[in-house]
Amino acid sequence: MEKLRTSNQKVIYVPAAISPRQQAQFIQATLILVGIILGNSFSQWFYMLDIFMGISLLVASLTGSCILENGLAKFPWNKPLLVKKD
Repeated sequence: MEKLRTSNQKVIYVPAAISPRQQAQFIQATLILVGIILGNSFSQWFYMLDIFMGISLLVASLTGSCILENGLAKFPWNKPLLVKKD
């Protein structure tokens, strides 16, 4: 990184297309819908998935930190991309 700062090359910063927060919200909403569908179709035990997602959303709103979002931020597709332009 230090070499890029001292060189004359132009660097383009490309952020992730979808933020980790939006990815986490999409996953949680999908799991809630899947839990409702499976709970109505097969067994009421699938409603536990909805309860778990609801509790995680409650904890995230109270603490300001989402475990799923923090985990998703560590994946390589969520890292900013530095492109060298000659």
